[in-house]
Amino acid sequence: QLGEIIYNELKIAKLKNHVIIVGYGRNGEQAALELAEHGVEFVIVDRRDNVISRIHDNPDLLYIRGDATHEDVLEQANIHRAQALIATTPNDADNVFVVLTARSMNPGLTVISRASELESQMKLKRAGATNVIMPERIGGQRMAKLVHQPDVVEFLEYILLQKTQDVSLEELSCKNLAQCFVGKSISELRVREISGANIIGLKISGARYVFNPDPQMILSRNDQLFVLGNPVQIEKLKVAMVTGE
Repeated sequence: QLGEIIYNELKIAKLKNHVIIVGYGRNGEQAALELAEHGVEFVIVDRRDNVISRIHDNPDLLYIRGDATHEDVLEQANIHRAQALIATTPNDADNVFVVLTARSMNPGLTVISRASELESQMKLKRAGATNVIMPERIGGQRMAKLVHQPDVVEFLEYILLQKTQDVSLEELSCKNLAQCFVGKSISELRVREISGANIIGLKISGARYVFNPDPQMILSRNDQLFVLGNPVQIEKLKVAMVTGE
């Protein structure tokens, strides 16, 4: 058992651009499944003995037994080299402390937190959360939409949650956009012709969202593209955006 613990710690120490999942309840487990599905490395942090024993039964999971409000625990999780932290504990106050600690240790970290109470949403935002998710609220909205827009809901879930490789919605940054495309319109990028994918949305300079953008909209390196296509099509587009070919 000591050998397993050392092996676990050595693998965590080598992690880079990984995700730290704090709390391994229903939300944490679902987040882990989704990350694993997309090949994203992650480490779980939880202080509960019964949860740790459950995680221990799965040799593919990296974990730390500890309290994520403590800096030394997040240090052990390699927070300075992580790309994101997901706080999923059922206690909003714990999540606030986790977010505060994580944000102070890695200012560039993407921090996603769960919230149970509406008033906790602003507290978590002030603490430094990038996004706050309220599972109960989302669940209620989804149930209501299934009444009057069932096919729309199922269509969007198929795109976002399906496990096949038929189609995916990807976010592509323009920060490495080839010089020949800078200051040019979306139509001049010839996305459909080059790759077969489709641009369905745009985030302008990290601030404003545009859905179904006009082909004449001008692109800059501060923009993000939301692209729909299969993995091969999206990979072709990524290459074309950087090389200009």
